[in-house]
Amino acid sequence: MWLGSFKWNIYIAGIVSVLTFIFSIINNLFLESLLRALNAFAVFFLLMFVVRYLGSKLIGEENRHLLEADKGQFINLVTPDLPPASDPPPSQDVASDKTTDVNFQEFSPFDFPKVSDNQEISDVSPEDVVKALRMLSND
Repeated sequence: MWLGSFKWNIYIAGIVSVLTFIFSIINNLFLESLLRALNAFAVFFLLMFVVRYLGSKLIGEENRHLLEADKGQFINLVTPDLPPASDPPPSQDVASDKTTDVNFQEFSPFDFPKVSDNQEISDVSPEDVVKALRMLSND
């Protein structure tokens, strides 16, 4: 799959051809400038195939949907119908309401376990801590 369309080849090759003709006509005859411009058109026309192919390989097939031309061009203005407000949704059940009340009664948001001092850590000398910090900062 190619990146872009065939128009890219023509546009880029045409721009390069015109620029080649403009900069070549200054120092050369008309016919030689025209031949150089045509050569530049042919080279860049073929070179754009390579660029488009490599670009498609870089982007990959999984990201191809990001380059769709009609992406963002259409708006779906249809909204889905809402169910009537008088009918409860089928997922609500009387038995499930009782279990959720029990779960909420057991819930306490700030009931964290108490963190205590570890005696092994307090036995470490400050010199060892400094050595460890210096070793980590050198990495």
